[in-house]
Amino acid sequence: MRPQALRRAGLASLLGAVAALGATSASADVTGSSGAACDAASLTCSVGTAALNAKITNQLPTVIDSGNMGSGKIQIRTRFTIDPVKGTDPLLAVDMPRGALVKATWNEKGFVNLATVTDQAAQGTMNAHYTLTPSLEATIYGIGVKYDAAQLINKVPGGSFKYDAKATTSLLPWGFAPTVLKGTPPALDQSTIFSIPFSSLGISSGIATGSLSIQASANPTFTYTTKSVRLDSESISRADGLAKLAIGDDDFLDLTASVGGEIQLGGTLDIKPVVKVDTVDGYPTFGLVKYSFTAVSPKIGGNAPVIVSFEAATIHVPLPNVKVPTATLAMGSLEAGRSTSKSITIDSTGELGAKLSFTSSDPRFTVPSGEVTVGAKRKYELKVGFTPTNATPASATITVKSTDPGDPEQTFRVAANGASTGDDSSDGTESGDGTLDGVTESSGCAVASVSTSSGGSSTGSASTYGLLGLGLGLAAFVRRRRRAR
Repeated sequence: MRPQALRRAGLASLLGAVAALGATSASADVTGSSGAACDAASLTCSVGTAALNAKITNQLPTVIDSGNMGSGKIQIRTRFTIDPVKGTDPLLAVDMPRGALVKATWNEKGFVNLATVTDQAAQGTMNAHYTLTPSLEATIYGIGVKYDAAQLINKVPGGSFKYDAKATTSLLPWGFAPTVLKGTPPALDQSTIFSIPFSSLGISSGIATGSLSIQASANPTFTYTTKSVRLDSESISRADGLAKLAIGDDDFLDLTASVGGEIQLGGTLDIKPVVKVDTVDGYPTFGLVKYSFTAVSPKIGGNAPVIVSFEAATIHVPLPNVKVPTATLAMGSLEAGRSTSKSITIDSTGELGAKLSFTSSDPRFTVPSGEVTVGAKRKYELKVGFTPTNATPASATITVKSTDPGDPEQTFRVAANGASTGDDSSDGTESGDGTLDGVTESSGCAVASVSTSSGGSSTGSASTYGLLGLGLGLAAFVRRRRRAR
């Protein structure tokens, strides 16, 4: 077909309905230093944080009071605090080294939803390593003594209180479900915190000699609960909560996770004084003077919860990112019944592969059916076919749907048989009846268009001039033949 005829044909605009596609997922699982695992069956990506851990290295803000014990000549009162064991582990540590997963989903253009994954097997631990630190108030044969812990330890032989306990338990991911840590307390009669001779308490030998010991056995409970997880500007306060973050043309998403929780103390502390009297007023007792105390079990806790703050951790979420060219794909000119094809490059720049599907608004332009997978940082050559049914200009819109959360539906145009690509600044205009008004060019030859006035008179035609010229030529030929005769 002549280019002149293609140029004079009108643009056929055939925008058919584009079939809706269901949500499709990223193309491949991704596993790396970020611990990402992206599900190929749904729009999800579970990513692990760097190690989430929190430590309590100071004395817990609770005082356990025995109250007054005993009567008569010897009365004892102790107050205990729970402290870290000096030079060893933190008093309490909550660690989630590999269980803190975030599930990233995207089913709304321009947004990624993030949720904490809490249905995994226990991946974290909570550890306690603590000692008991006492203070002392006592009245012994009329002599009153009162020492805080710092003063008392200087009077204890060996300069230390003898209590060292450890406990550990598993922790569910993110810790929204309360985790209770319980220790195994020692037998009370085998747990002497300190033993001090009367003389070290300022009691002269003329009054009495002997010793004071304090037995204690702690049965504490440490209940940890995560109260909030902050992912950049959004907070998740419950296990089923979501953080919705806006995204743009991104290959990945880096988030700062800040976790806050609290520890509630509970349990009991068994306390029992043991007094041994050797002499009274300088006379030996021969073991006949005995003081018996009943053990008491005051509660641990009762104060406000202990606030726990985790070190900030980074979550790296790989994302699909698809880029479709905006320029029109020109297919050229083709006669009816013939076929041609051209390719256009689609870039997958994201750190996560993508899935693509294609539709055409005009059946004369064909694209692959079904879904295709494009890996991360790869290219895909989309082949567009064209089979015209006639010689008129044709164009269509190709829709590319993908798992790109920032731009899940993109389009570009294709044109053939002289249809305008929209990429030039031609002064010619396409009329509704399929003709191009004005002067058109073909192979460098200008052709005048034929127009008909409203009155029906014709101003001339190229074919009329051709016939007239042919008749004049024949007449001249006949005249020459006659002369020759």
